[in-house]
Amino acid sequence: MDHSKEIFGSSFANRHVECGDCHEPHINSYPNTAAAPDIKLTQSGATGVEPANYGVAAGAPDRFNFLSQAEKEYQTCFKCHSSYTTLPAYTPDGLVKLTSTNADQVKDQRDLAAAFNPANASFHPLAATGKNVSMPAGGFVAGWGVSSWVYCSDCHTNASPTVAGAGPHGSPLLHILDGSAAGATDYTTANGNGNGAQVLATEICFKCHKYTTYVTGTDTSTNTNFRDGGNNFHSEHMNGSLTTATCYTCHNSHGSEQVRLINFDASVVTFSGGINSQTAFTLTANGGSCALACHGQNHNPENYAR
Repeated sequence: MDHSKEIFGSSFANRHVECGDCHEPHINSYPNTAAAPDIKLTQSGATGVEPANYGVAAGAPDRFNFLSQAEKEYQTCFKCHSSYTTLPAYTPDGLVKLTSTNADQVKDQRDLAAAFNPANASFHPLAATGKNVSMPAGGFVAGWGVSSWVYCSDCHTNASPTVAGAGPHGSPLLHILDGSAAGATDYTTANGNGNGAQVLATEICFKCHKYTTYVTGTDTSTNTNFRDGGNNFHSEHMNGSLTTATCYTCHNSHGSEQVRLINFDASVVTFSGGINSQTAFTLTANGGSCALACHGQNHNPENYAR
């Protein structure tokens, strides 16, 4: 065992990965029936790191505890994808919010321990259940809901996990995304899908969130809380009625310092009066308010109420 890994910013800094960093071939002590966030059988015995005092204060943890046997899947992932190590400076394809030079853009977290911190205003439920418990059940794909937890490997896995085995080993899609759905497509970040076409049902978000609620709008409008009366604002912004925005245009993929995963893409949306990509949204008791300009309209502010 290389105990230098116990040091913050450790020997994982070169981001070299071997099978043994995620798997321990001599231990088989966890059940096949493990559910998120508990570690899966295939990783039982692998080392991991847990952010100290996780969920107490938002943002990046100041230190990590090294675990000789990880108990949660994310603890193995954080060894390379958090400030436990030296993170890369390059921009992954399409994720412009990571390195934007626009002063109004709150940058996405490259440190995933900070992004998924349960003390943040919002996050996908990797290390804790989500905070937005008012999400309508009808907006979820069957099997998912407000009390669900997720694995990293629910989104990042082999292209054909039932054939090649589950796990983030490789994918023909960007960001090692799950490609098992028929016709699976990259997670689109360019507004208008690059050519004015609406987001496709084969993108990763719609593995859990219903495409017919958020894009086509063929479900009842009450399946989303982003509506003005009976007007489904999600579908109006994504299917071409108002514009052809992507999920990424308005939301962070992992977590945000703002509620509802809000972090607008400042290369698409503009702000004024000291407003930035997160403060441009205000949650109200029965809806919300946006203070921004997008799809040729100046919303300063635009209020909606359910």
